Amino acid sequence: MKLSLLRHGESEGGRIYRGNQDDPLTSKGWQQMLESTHEQSWDFIATSPLLRCQIFAKHLSTQQNIPLNIVNDFSELGFGDWQGLSAKIIGIELVNNFKKDPINNPPPNAECLYDFQKRVLSAFERAIDQKGDILIIAHAGVIRVIKSYLLNLPIEKMFTMEVMGASCENFKI
Repeated sequence: MKLSLLRHGESEGGRIYRGNQDDPLTSKGWQQMLESTHEQSWDFIATSPLLRCQIFAKHLSTQQNIPLNIVNDFSELGFGDWQGLSAKIIGIELVNNFKKDPINNPPPNAECLYDFQKRVLSAFERAIDQKGDILIIAHAGVIRVIKSYLLNLPIEKMFTMEVMGASCENFKI
């Protein structure tokens, strides 16, 4: 079975800690996702409910005539007080400390990383119960949690993995 993890493309509002803020894709972001999925097919799509994922997922589902499941637990990590802010506004040192040690340096009022991991992996386990090849359309944090699980890495190291916008990575599971 093929598992594909597709991160959404460029979103309106620029490079910020968007979290579960519901910004749509830019036209560039839409084009990036079209290019990433070109000449690929799946039997099932599971997507985050946030606009930057869901609208493209609906389009792809219609184009390929395949089932789509909107999965609330694939929403991005809630970044608390950092939500909607750029790394420059937050402060590069604070952001770097968070990435190095997200357990002990979380954004104020952010979702607990262990709770985030639990909800994402629970949804992931349900998604892979589907038969055939699966595409999950989600966010960098969600994809990092799933990749950490697949690669047997501790969740504390998830920010050592780069997940580029509109990247589509394929795994055999």
